[in-house]
Amino acid sequence: MKHLYLDWAATSPIHPEVAKVQKQVAEEIFGNPSSIHDWGLEARDRMESCRQKCAKLLGAKEKQVIFTGGGSESNNLVFLSFLLKANPGHAIVPLFEHASVYEPSRILERFGWEVTRVPTAKDGRIEPEKLEEALTKNTALVTLMMVNNETGALQPIEEVVRRIRTQEGNRRPIHIHVDAVQAVGKFPIHFQELGIDSLSVSAHKFRGPRGVGMLLVRKSLSSLLTGGGQEFGVRPGTENVPGIVAMTRALELAYEEMEQNRRQAEQGMNTLLSIVQKCKECKVLPETRLSNPTGYSPYIVSLAFPPIPGEVLVRVLNERGFGVSTGSACSSRKKRDTRVLEASGVSSSLAFSSIRISIGPTVTKEQIELFADTLLKETSILFQVAK
Repeated sequence: MKHLYLDWAATSPIHPEVAKVQKQVAEEIFGNPSSIHDWGLEARDRMESCRQKCAKLLGAKEKQVIFTGGGSESNNLVFLSFLLKANPGHAIVPLFEHASVYEPSRILERFGWEVTRVPTAKDGRIEPEKLEEALTKNTALVTLMMVNNETGALQPIEEVVRRIRTQEGNRRPIHIHVDAVQAVGKFPIHFQELGIDSLSVSAHKFRGPRGVGMLLVRKSLSSLLTGGGQEFGVRPGTENVPGIVAMTRALELAYEEMEQNRRQAEQGMNTLLSIVQKCKECKVLPETRLSNPTGYSPYIVSLAFPPIPGEVLVRVLNERGFGVSTGSACSSRKKRDTRVLEASGVSSSLAFSSIRISIGPTVTKEQIELFADTLLKETSILFQVAK
């Protein structure tokens, strides 16, 4: 029995208007944007109009918007471009990064790059001074996600950028990449004002379709991929015009409704946290979230009910009609990976017992109350079984 979906950080339900637009474009504007006949020109005109709209919404120039297959591809394009450098360099990658950043950084290591993995403070947020201390004369790449996909921690992007740019001096420029997958559509973003070099976007995190995203780049990016030269040569292959049009509409709607959606999310998150705190065994991860709620996204939270394993609780809640997860969807079918939570100052035992709850615009306060009451009821039963 499906009742309430609370795994929006994994993927969000597509907006009905967006789904309608995608279907219409797929049926009516089917030409290849690289073709020079009328069907192709129509597709290209529609795609370039979308590029213009996305650039305006995200504070970028049109030529800085590269359409991709999603956030993971965007992250990989940035990392693997550094394999084309003449000599290996040094990269800084926080320990809590998403797998689509963490794993490509391991590829750089295999090709001779030195990678420094910086931990966070106990609040799950990077300490700018610690990252600054990790800089070396060979540092060529620094990456930092804007919103953590498991804790919801908001990272101090502006302060990190300021410190890095101040330290660059006469050394070679440092490429700063930001994974903004969990931020775009929920928080206002101005790419050029951030002072970074690249930023990744995924449509299905803000009620757009799956399989389409963007990579914003400050200047031309080298690519290991070759082919027809589409997307400024960075991402060759026939563009997904229906997906791009649908993503653009989803982004427009997200911006139109951003303030209202965030207020509703804050209300829902506050309701959830106030109810679960009635259970003395419940742990909010990281615990500092309770004293500093503004440092976290109101759309994502991780909770733990030790010693109940997170996977057990996910299955029990699913049987009651509630969809939550144990963390990133990219790792949910593998052996439980608690790297992100442990890197955010959470003990391994608490991380093992954790579940992630993520909400979106269609989730109401009343639904949150019903879920929270069910959660406490089921954990109470599981605690009795565990004794």
